Formats: sequence, C-alpha cells, structure tokens
Amino acid sequence: MNKLVPRLAIIAVAAIPSLAAGQTLSDCGSGRPVANRQGDVGVIAGTSGESCLVKYHDGRTQAWVPLSELRAAAPTKPGAAAAMIPPAPATAAPPVAAGVAVLRPTIVNRLVYPADPLGHVVLTGVVNAASVRFMVDTGASLVCLTPEDAHAAGLKRDALTFSHIIQTANGPVHAASVVLRELRIEQFAADDVQAVVIDSLKQSVLGMSFLKRLKGFEIRDGALTMTW
Repeated sequence: MNKLVPRLAIIAVAAIPSLAAGQTLSDCGSGRPVANRQGDVGVIAGTSGESCLVKYHDGRTQAWVPLSELRAAAPTKPGAAAAMIPPAPATAAPPVAAGVAVLRPTIVNRLVYPADPLGHVVLTGVVNAASVRFMVDTGASLVCLTPEDAHAAGLKRDALTFSHIIQTANGPVHAASVVLRELRIEQFAADDVQAVVIDSLKQSVLGMSFLKRLKGFEIRDGALTMTW
C-alpha cells in the first residue's frame, strides 16, 4: 500500500502541464508557449494593447495575434513535435440575449510575392496615388524613396530638408524625413507612414515602418507572404 501512494502522486504531478494547455490567456506574458486558432504553436515575444507578438517555432515567422485568439500550449521538448491545439469552431452562434458575446470567424487576407532570381522581392505599391516600384528589405527600419519617386508622390524637392546623414554600402548619403499620407500594396493601405527620401538612391525600399502595420509577414521558400 505504501508503494502505491508515491506512484499515484507522480502520475498526478505529470498530468498538471496537460491540464494547463488549451486554457485562455489573461495577458501576453513574454516567453509563454501559445497556440493560435489554426493550431500553430509559438512563443510570445512582445505585446501591444490587446495583441501579442508571437514567434512561431520555425524561427522565421512572427505575427501580431489578438489575445482572445490565443490559448496556452504545453512547452515543447527539444526534438519533440510542437503540440497542436485544434482550432475553435468557426460557425457563428444563433441570436442570443443581450450581454452575451457572439464569436464570429476571423477573416485573414493574404498576398504572396515570389522573389526574383537574385533573391529580391520587388513589388509595386501606391504612394499618395502615385505608382512606386519597391524592393522589400526587412532590415530597413523605414520606407525609403528615391527623389524621383518622392516627386511623383507629390513630395517636391524644394520642400524637403536633407538634414540627415545615412550610412550605406557606398558611403554616407543625405536624407530627408517625410510622412507618407498613404502607402498601399494592393488591397492593404496604411496611413501616415514614416519614410525618408534619400539623395542618389536608385531603388525605393519597402522597410519596417510599413511592414509592421501588417498582421504578419514572412519570407520562406523564395516568397514573401503578407497577411492582415
């Protein structure tokens, strides 16, 4: 009889982590393992309001996910497959009494752009109603415009102040800080985007001041995927 009690205790302790998996979250605790509605497992890397920045286990994908769409996931061991949490039902509930929340399916929009033979992702955007050809650079903190693209977007050179010095591979260059009224990539548009106009720049660059407005983005298997 005495030998049975320790064994029961061990079984009870081992079962505790699995009971915690699947529970709703009250906050975006950094480093906490979570799963989204599609069952993708990752770790919380940051927070902003009611959204958590989740870094998924492939190490390359990050996305902002509403706290209400996340569930606790069991910590994974090295070499073990990530735990998969089944998605919540997407069907809307029938009319209910006032004061009761009704869950509705989340609609995700997605754009995919393949890279060119050199590995660069080049796409066309619209800046202040002017068409601009961009090269995507996740290492650039800001959107960068050539003087020609800036002029087409209504940013006249005589109204710009090239007071900033930016270090490039070809040496220091002068840049002017601007705010773009609107930057649109197909159906997704962002207002008041921070950017710079760089003197002598030959190719406009789509940097993080626009990309961070998306719900998520990743570059994998030679293609850029953007979601919002």
